[in-house]
Amino acid sequence: MAGKVFQANPTMAEQATAEGYLAQVSQHSVIRAVRASAVDLLSVAPGSRVLDVGCGLGEMSRAFAGMVGPDGSVTAVDLNPAMVTAAQDRHLPSPQDGMVRYQVGDVASLDLGDDFDVVWCERVLQHVPDPETAVGSLARSLSPGGRVCVIDVDWGALVVDGVDEALTRRVLDAFQLKVRQPTVGRTLRRRLVQAGLSDPAVRSVHAVSTSLADTASAVPVLDRGRADLVAEGDRAAWFDALELADARGHFMMAMPVYIAVATKPRQAQCASRLPA
Repeated sequence: MAGKVFQANPTMAEQATAEGYLAQVSQHSVIRAVRASAVDLLSVAPGSRVLDVGCGLGEMSRAFAGMVGPDGSVTAVDLNPAMVTAAQDRHLPSPQDGMVRYQVGDVASLDLGDDFDVVWCERVLQHVPDPETAVGSLARSLSPGGRVCVIDVDWGALVVDGVDEALTRRVLDAFQLKVRQPTVGRTLRRRLVQAGLSDPAVRSVHAVSTSLADTASAVPVLDRGRADLVAEGDRAAWFDALELADARGHFMMAMPVYIAVATKPRQAQCASRLPA
């Protein structure tokens, strides 16, 4: 989501909007497919120590708690104290799960040590002022041999068909300006390599939908309820055109979501590459 909703100290209305959006999107088939693909790449083991940065409502923190079991642990971090509270309120501990600790923290300046086996950061980097600093902070949180997974959207590759092309380009270009890092998804692999991580792997889940209702639940610029994301002069024409295209069976949306995973080199491996 773009705009000023995901921030450290939102208003009550902004917090309610953010929670509603996150709860809705977590059930979307694309996000579920993205998370399943990313977890498959990570293969989280029992006993692992997991860091979930930008935990939101904590769905993945709770999922990881089940994966790591009672011998593992999960630390769930979010910049917004109200979101941390919302995640805690949704947590129902189980004896079969690892312990989950919820706390406030900034992805750009994590100070939680460097002993995590897995670091997860989903749809966060699009909101930060400096992705390079954020990815460096994620990498420093890993123990040697640990793996980081970053997931993000490429709003610059968002395609909408069925609506006048000039109107579509104008609205989507303006929407990108409301996102701090609209094309960060396509840069994830490079940023992990630049942070000194090795064995990078990248996947893309390409979201395609021909249903406006389905798409609007995950892409805010297509949601009439988020009309503030569209310039007033284009607002009525845009949403009316979307609904007409949908009614005619002409509507289509497509957009990639990228997953990148990389490993922190072990010191022994680094030393072995040095000349004798």
